[in-house]
This record gives sequence, structure tokens and C-alpha cells, in this order.
Amino acid sequence: KSMLSNPEQRPDVVHLHTAADWSWWRKRRFALLAHASGCKVVVHIHSGKFDRWLKDSKSKRATSYRYFVEKLEAKTVVLSHEWKDRLNPMIGPTHVIYNPIPNELRGDGQMRDAHHLLLMGRNDVVKGHEFAVQVANGLVDEFPNLKLTMTGVGHSNQTWIDARGWVNENEKKKLLQTASILLVPSAFEGQPLVVLESLACGLPVIASDQVLTGVLPVEKIRYQDIEAWQNAIRHTFNSPNKDPVHLEESVAEYRIKQVSQEWLELYNS
Repeated sequence: KSMLSNPEQRPDVVHLHTAADWSWWRKRRFALLAHASGCKVVVHIHSGKFDRWLKDSKSKRATSYRYFVEKLEAKTVVLSHEWKDRLNPMIGPTHVIYNPIPNELRGDGQMRDAHHLLLMGRNDVVKGHEFAVQVANGLVDEFPNLKLTMTGVGHSNQTWIDARGWVNENEKKKLLQTASILLVPSAFEGQPLVVLESLACGLPVIASDQVLTGVLPVEKIRYQDIEAWQNAIRHTFNSPNKDPVHLEESVAEYRIKQVSQEWLELYNS
């Protein structure tokens, strides 16, 4: 409120990131304050379940959102064309701007570890850490050198699990450049940045069919189907034919240089 009441500090655009449910109700207050002070408002939806929360186009939540955006003349941004197709009928027109990845993030051309699974995410049941352990546990006898590296959890009693907890950017980059497969067994995701970063490094990705990845070269497996996940991992281990250059090129339009230009155009509009 102090910033908005000061002509020298008042922003031209207030850009709000929001998930579903209470995240939206909290951010809505900022949007109202910004609009009342003459600022333009951008609502950036990054939730992986915003459509589930709205339920349908006739729901009270969807109707309320449409009325709110029209009243404020706000612009709504979603993470992919899949989300645009899902949300436009519920909340009205949206703009697609991808999550950005660094221009310099790429593979290093070195040989990858042979049987190294990677899961990167916070310690939340939605991310599927326990499921990944169950999947990998069924493959240890077949692949004695198998290793499962996980962030978000800091301890494990299994010698083949490398529980990293929190990792810095350099550690993350090294993992993306040396692992064999990234696992994304999540219950839902908006547009997981780690998938984009993995492809940028030439790392093959196997993801839950609940994760929206558009036309990206990601192998999608039925959510929580242990046998199907094991078969997919087994096939990738035995037939490592993914072209790392193709994977890197698949995310060219997600590079921050292009994405930042798209944001500039939206802000100027």
C-alpha cells in the first residue's frame, strides 16, 4: 500500500503468480489494490490443478474469475497451449508464455552414468518420491549398479539411494548432465521446470501422464503403474537411443532470451 500510494514508487504493471484455491484468494487482494491505484495487472497461473479447482465453466469460481478479470482489464497468462485449451472455456482468453530456462544450460557431452535415476522436487507426496523408490526397488536385482538420486529428502537407509535434500544450481546442473533418466511421477504439475532443464541438458525424461508436457519429447507413463514404469526404465537402460541434440533443440523456444521478449511484448500491450 505504501508503494502504491507513492507516485515515484508505484509500478506500471503488477505481475502476480498464483496457484489454485487460497493462493488465488490471497493474490486477488493484491490485484484489487493495484487496479485501484491505476496499475495494470497480469495474473500468471502456474498451478497444475487450476482446472480441477474451478470444476467447470459454470461454477461459481469460474464465473467469479471471469468477472474479476474483465472488471480489472487484467491479462491472464498460462504455461502452455494445453493449459490454454483447458482454461479458456472456463475463464476466458489467456496468453501462453512458457517457463524460461537459462540460455547457457546444456549438456556437457560427457558419458552419462549407466543406471542412474534422478528425481528432483520438494518433499511433497504430490512429487512421488515414495513411488519412485518402489519402482527402483524392483529393478535393483536386475541392475546391481542402479542408483536413485532424489532431492527434497535428506536421508535414506538404502545404499542405492542418494538422498540429497537441497542442492544448489551447480549441483543440479551436474546431476542433469550425468544421470541416465529423469523421473517425474507427479500427481499433477503446471509445467515442471526440471523437465525443461533436463531436456536442455540432453537428459531423457519419463513422466506421469498427469503431467502436461505438450509436444515435448517426454515419455508418458500411467500414473502410479509400477510395472509400466519399470518396463519404461528397463527399455531406456537397455536401449539408450535418445538423441541428446534432439532433446536440447526441443526446448529452444523455452530459452530465457525468447521468453523474456514475449513478456516484454505482453507488458507493452
